[in-house]
Amino acid sequence: MTKLSTVNLKDPVFNPQKHIVGERNNSKLNTNEINCFLESTPYDQEITHKLIDQITTDPILKCDSNYYEQEKLQERETTARKIKRLSLYMESDIKTMQKHYKDTDLIKSLQLDPTTKTLTNRDLNIFDKRLSLIAMMDPQLSTRVGVHLGLYGNCIKGNGTDQQIRYWLQERGAIFLKQTYGCFAMTELGHGSNVAALQTTATYDLTTDTFKINTPNLTATKWWIGGAAHSATHSVVYARLIVKGKDYGVKTFIVPLRDVSSFQLLPGIVIGDIGKKMGRDGIDNGWIQFKQVVIPREYMLSRFVKVIPSPEGKDVSVNIQPQLDQVSGYSALLSGRVNMVMDSFRFGSKFVTIATRYAVGRQQFVQVNDVEQNSKAKSANVPKVAKEETQLIDYSLHQYRVLPQLAIAYLVSPAAHRLMNTYYETLNELYQVSTPGSKNSDDTAFKTVSAKLKNLFISSASLKATNTWLISNLIDELRQCCGGHGYSQYNAFGKGYNDWVVQCTWEGDNNILSLTSAKSILKKFVDSATKGKFNEDLDSADFDYLDPEFIRKVYTHEIDATLDDDDLETYIEIWKVALVQFLVHIGKTIQRTKDFDQITKLLVTVSKFHAIHSMLKSFHEKLSDDDTSYVKDQASKDALWNVFKLFSVYFIDKYSGEYQQFKILKPSQISSLIQTKLNDLLKLVRKDCIALTDAFELPDSVLNSPIGYFDGDIYHNYFNTVTGNNPAEREEPGKPSYASVLTDMLGRGYEFDVRLAGSSNKATLEKLGK
Repeated sequence: MTKLSTVNLKDPVFNPQKHIVGERNNSKLNTNEINCFLESTPYDQEITHKLIDQITTDPILKCDSNYYEQEKLQERETTARKIKRLSLYMESDIKTMQKHYKDTDLIKSLQLDPTTKTLTNRDLNIFDKRLSLIAMMDPQLSTRVGVHLGLYGNCIKGNGTDQQIRYWLQERGAIFLKQTYGCFAMTELGHGSNVAALQTTATYDLTTDTFKINTPNLTATKWWIGGAAHSATHSVVYARLIVKGKDYGVKTFIVPLRDVSSFQLLPGIVIGDIGKKMGRDGIDNGWIQFKQVVIPREYMLSRFVKVIPSPEGKDVSVNIQPQLDQVSGYSALLSGRVNMVMDSFRFGSKFVTIATRYAVGRQQFVQVNDVEQNSKAKSANVPKVAKEETQLIDYSLHQYRVLPQLAIAYLVSPAAHRLMNTYYETLNELYQVSTPGSKNSDDTAFKTVSAKLKNLFISSASLKATNTWLISNLIDELRQCCGGHGYSQYNAFGKGYNDWVVQCTWEGDNNILSLTSAKSILKKFVDSATKGKFNEDLDSADFDYLDPEFIRKVYTHEIDATLDDDDLETYIEIWKVALVQFLVHIGKTIQRTKDFDQITKLLVTVSKFHAIHSMLKSFHEKLSDDDTSYVKDQASKDALWNVFKLFSVYFIDKYSGEYQQFKILKPSQISSLIQTKLNDLLKLVRKDCIALTDAFELPDSVLNSPIGYFDGDIYHNYFNTVTGNNPAEREEPGKPSYASVLTDMLGRGYEFDVRLAGSSNKATLEKLGK
């Protein structure tokens, strides 16, 4: 059908692009400056745009509506083909970072020439960004590569010696996606979050100078291992180090799984497929059992723990650096958590763009006052005035459902970029202080980097848990905001939700991460409140609310929680006050009850509040600095401040019970101050919502949702996608292949009693009754 034959152009409800394009054209915001703010810097903005253009036009990597039609095996094969394609981009991206394109084969030199440099995280910067952007379109692809580079690779980087890093990642080609392909065997059937209790063993044999990797029982089976079922040739295995009968806890080991040329499993390796999952079926998750698999001692990653046989080979000792060994085992997971905060920004921006455009273009019902006006006109014998149906976004309830989700996507961005930068800086310091002979390697340096790592664990755990929860809710809430059309697989919400929610579980269950984060915050609070301990250099950035002087002022009510538009820091300070009041209450509760388990629910909330505080602070610091915000246009800056305020006020209203419970705000303030500001801010942000979503600068090929495309032609885009993917039956349109099942059912006679062979008729029953 053509557009003219399907649309009555005189009927305004069939012209959604009029509203979307109209609001776009009338906007005064500088979307390019806002996009630069969201992407962090002009350089990052340029790289992001170039990478998106490459990804969305690559014939193998791009996604269209067929993406929603694939079965498990199709998804896995398609994903494998895409990984093969990405391997070439990996080489290109490394060459781009090193500005080396001619004279010598750079990749060959890096892999085979021992005099070349060892690649660092900086060398993979472009490819890491490429994966982050791919995650918006095809998260199973980014995860399948991310398991290899992010988990397998970063575990080696975080736990291996310089020589092990060089050998396994560079000489063996893993970093180039060639020769070896890795997986990350941490979780077991019986243990996920409790890594310290893992059961797989690595027992040292002094006579052969080897380890035997063994699965002692069913619950020790490695489970949910991405890449294990079909892809991985090698694995980083988390196993208990047993030396001379002593258990030294869980350490990390490289274990070959498959012959790299034939892909046959090696002796002692038993592997199976986990099967179909809720989402991300392109990832070949599997299970692994080890049957006394022998590996050389040198395959244990030994940066912080070493098994050292005596020169004559008659004895063995174990040398552990306790300060860093405790946290090093989690370094690979740290990378994943940091990336999931960035994923939260990317995913959030995608789905809020779709839902906002739909809300502006979709019309439904006539506002009550228009109905009343027509009713009065009818009674007064005045001709009825034709009224357009109302745009969804103009209903106050719809604004409340959609626009705070837009604010969430915006507030994640500066926090995500800041966390990513902190991660790379801290890991670089860790590498420096743990390198033998380094001038930075001393006790003070060890203590400093250890403290930085612990702070990074706290903030990454809090931000990962809080934001993956927020985006999980965002996707489903916005799906519902799109009505029935949101339920269509072609509009991205269904698969998007199923693919997303695993983020709440893997690489740290959100509740466990929240508890771990909040326990550390509570310890810092106790040290500050009772001993005055507060490290200005290390703690001011993320934990300024734990400054002893601030705690004192809150405790003595010298600081009042309020919101002042002339002092935007009050939108952050109110959360600082809430955190202190929460922690005071928790401390008193523990003193009174001696029952730590009783306050775990409150601790989860503390972690969420810490994340909200971090997001507000990061956003405020960036936008307040003209040199780093890159937003010069005043209208754009004002719009961003409205988003900032909306985020803070929305969550104060969400947690109004807690704010009243701890007497931070009075009930009258919730209704007169918070909810009034919330309604006012929704109206302000509504005026700019199209420009604010355009500022994400996501092309239609990334959105892959016809109701959210840039042109706003919702109905034709959606109709054409549906009919294009579901053509009528070729021979008899409308007649399915299983039509006989339906015709047999509808045309059946009076068969029920016949099927009983007459055993229920009167004569038979009389006979049976005698």
